[in-house]
Amino acid sequence: MSYVLRKNGNDQSPVYNRWFANVNRQGTLSTRGLADHMIEHGLVGNRGDVIAMLSKLSECIPELVAQGYGVKLDGIGIFYPTIANRKGGAASVSDFTVAENVEGVRFRFKPDSTNLDDLTTKAFGKRVTLGNGYYQTEKGPKAPKIPLAAGNPQP
Repeated sequence: MSYVLRKNGNDQSPVYNRWFANVNRQGTLSTRGLADHMIEHGLVGNRGDVIAMLSKLSECIPELVAQGYGVKLDGIGIFYPTIANRKGGAASVSDFTVAENVEGVRFRFKPDSTNLDDLTTKAFGKRVTLGNGYYQTEKGPKAPKIPLAAGNPQP
């Protein structure tokens, strides 16, 4: 994975003018792009079949989570609902109302953490190697990415 160094330009920040690494994002795959990638990895079927399956998945997971189910995709993780309560809680059961005590409902994801498919942050970080580095002195997607020399010296 390549990275980009960016300088913190917020003069109100305690880390103003310091450099930080960010993922050099390659873009976002559409459903069609993901389907093509899965077929390249040996999934049997055509793009239309895979897109249909992925589309159903994207409909069914939120529907089930909204009903209170957790949905586990082996090797990926669990999608599940939570409730965000307002600070303080209710003094008693009779004092509790959704309007007064619930801030909202959240859609959460927990990566699979089995030994075989561990996608937790710590395990994922061990799988990824940071390679090519760049730095940018301007903001925005069209800002030039200037390669870092070996050893990653500060620009």
